Amino acid sequence: MDLKSLKIFVTIVQHQSFSLAAERLCLTQPSISKAISNLESELQSALFKKGEAGRKREVHLTYIGELIYQHALIMLEEQQKIYDTIQHVQYLKKGKLTIGLPPLGSVLFSSLIALFHQQYPEIELKFLEVGANGVEKAIAAKTVDVGILLGNLRPNFSAIPVLDSPMYLLSSKHSRWKNRINVDLIELKNESFLLYEDSFTLNKVIIDAAHSVGFDPHVVCKSGQWDFISKMVEFDMGLALLPKIYCDQLDVERFNMALLTEPNLHWTLRMAWNTSVAMSPATRAWLNIVDQNRDKIHF
Repeated sequence: MDLKSLKIFVTIVQHQSFSLAAERLCLTQPSISKAISNLESELQSALFKKGEAGRKREVHLTYIGELIYQHALIMLEEQQKIYDTIQHVQYLKKGKLTIGLPPLGSVLFSSLIALFHQQYPEIELKFLEVGANGVEKAIAAKTVDVGILLGNLRPNFSAIPVLDSPMYLLSSKHSRWKNRINVDLIELKNESFLLYEDSFTLNKVIIDAAHSVGFDPHVVCKSGQWDFISKMVEFDMGLALLPKIYCDQLDVERFNMALLTEPNLHWTLRMAWNTSVAMSPATRAWLNIVDQNRDKIHF
């Protein structure tokens, strides 16, 4: 049973005429009659009552015809809903967008998220706020559409660069690093570190860098909140390595900030997606906004 035959059947009933239905559907009357005949053969039931001597079709439904007509209306309505859904998604009048955002970077994208909502208010936004390691796993598991990553990409990932910020040493105002412009990582060998949670890719980057120059950092605290870490630095609990974009938000009268050198570490963020998944129009629209408004990625 095809929907085209059901549409012909419904149109005949609604116009109470085979000829008017043919005109409405831009078909010949023989085509209309043949479609109904085939439909009746498939259903093994007459849909219309026979005319006198069985020679003329009248637009009066049989009992079976009445029942089939009600089912046909429902089926054609569902067909239209399918078309409407496709159109709504294509024109971003409906849909969802799930973005993976590490806590350390989520605030930087608030203006872009607001801009996306202004342009596509009917798209439901959802966020997965975990460390970059968790975001990477979510992209691989296809539970988010896009997400912020730090570091190398998996083979089936693609991404657009969004931010590159050098890492700085953050120390208390009266620490021995006062007035230093830059500091080599090996100089911090005997210092106490305030690091990030283990789910943060940045945490691994820092530890790996320390291992590469010959020491294992002495960690006294781990947190996923950069403002909390900076507060602990202010109270001289230890040192922190923080992206410059965050250091720029701090009061220079309360902290010392020095560029980390040897090695030069960078906090390089990319908006990534899984290339094995068909990209939705909402995802493409979000990536366009990110790509065209990188200057708005800030506090």
